[in-house]
Amino acid sequence: MSVYVTVGSTGFDALVRAACTREFLQALAGQGFRRLVVQCGHSIGLFKPPTTRSETFGIAIESFDYTSRPQRLVEQADLVVCHAGTGSILEALHSGTPAIVVVNRALMDDHQSEIARELAKDGFVVVAEPATLASAVSECAYAALRPYPAADPRPIGEIIDEETF
Repeated sequence: MSVYVTVGSTGFDALVRAACTREFLQALAGQGFRRLVVQCGHSIGLFKPPTTRSETFGIAIESFDYTSRPQRLVEQADLVVCHAGTGSILEALHSGTPAIVVVNRALMDDHQSEIARELAKDGFVVVAEPATLASAVSECAYAALRPYPAADPRPIGEIIDEETF
């Protein structure tokens, strides 16, 4: 099983640091994960995972700054851990991959918390902070998330038809 961690189009130092801690790796291994892929963005220099098999709990770890095909990585993962940016959340939700959404409270008046809380309240995501990421994995609440409803493109088409004819 694999986990994909993404910080999106910028960086998220605290999430990148949390993704290479012993506690996080141990929590992943405890849930049966064997592969960790981390998209670090501008925070790439801060990703310093352990190097020995015993320190990584047998998890194969890959990291990079950016990718032109994030959706492919989301779809290949069994769990997505993403920052609480709308684009990253929607990629995970639309793929059907369970997601732990990590809020970056340092951004623009803590705007990520609102969408993360609403989606969590409806049972679509698990919300964590960098300091609670390992326990969010250990608690395994992501296994009971509801699937996000597929979009129905008909209403927008009907509106367009109504406005143009």
